[in-house]
Amino acid sequence: MPSPRPARLIVNAFLGVLALAVGALLLWHRAIPDVGGVMGLIESVLPWFGVPVLVLAVVAAVRRSAFIGVGTLAAVIVWLAVFVPHIVPDGGHGTAKVTVISQNVDAGNRDPERTIASLAARKPQVIALQELTSASTAAAERSLDARYPHHFIVGTVGVWSELPLYHEQSLTLGLGWKRALRVDVATDDGLVRLYALHAASLRPGEFSVRNRMLHTLATTLRADHSTKLIALGDFNAASTDRAFTQLLGTVNEPDLTGWGFGFTWPSVLPFVRVDHVLERGLPVVSNTVLPGNGSDHRPVEVGLR
Repeated sequence: MPSPRPARLIVNAFLGVLALAVGALLLWHRAIPDVGGVMGLIESVLPWFGVPVLVLAVVAAVRRSAFIGVGTLAAVIVWLAVFVPHIVPDGGHGTAKVTVISQNVDAGNRDPERTIASLAARKPQVIALQELTSASTAAAERSLDARYPHHFIVGTVGVWSELPLYHEQSLTLGLGWKRALRVDVATDDGLVRLYALHAASLRPGEFSVRNRMLHTLATTLRADHSTKLIALGDFNAASTDRAFTQLLGTVNEPDLTGWGFGFTWPSVLPFVRVDHVLERGLPVVSNTVLPGNGSDHRPVEVGLR
């Protein structure tokens, strides 16, 4: 009867190489061409590649394979180096002077008024909403207009503010329709330029539309010389997505003030963060993902001073 050792060695070698490949993907995923938006989808779930690494670690222990173990150890080290800095909380410093909340309220939301009222109950100075419909816009106006007398709506994106708004402008960001806005918020420390947007969805065959929006936004932000600036909304892109990371050359995504990745979608058991609040020139006190409130996205709340 033939010895099973050669087959065992082949399997061990395959699994060891697979572990090394996962580590290499985490390190050099941006070097892989994005064909048909596939890499955009993969990059959106990169943190979850820790799951197969853990499975391979268990397999290495069960099979007592040094080769699988070495490959898995390398992948674990890479995963920790890439992601641990982003999941360790930043305690924040000082007291917020301005708090902003951003949420995609969900076009299919059956009770948008409840969703929007839950945001207002936190008493932020600025609320930005995306995926507004005629029903949710009316709900927002009922819930917010008394406390937030200043607002500006462009298509399905709107901003409500306790603070005066100036220089309102609608933006297309390279599309043939308006899907974003720009406005100046008058704070006690001067004007803060605010961009709000709802990026196109990342779908196979349609990813180029979203990429064009984010590229145009990055170009717009680089050309904007405002010393205090916020860009927020539903970017339909994770922090690990190459289309999103191009924005980080001119604005910053603050660290979370709690443990974890701050996933925002879907609201129930979220596994990816597509909603962001980015800043430039504004010290961040807090960056928190709020509990689900009826939308398919969770809201993001950021305190600034």
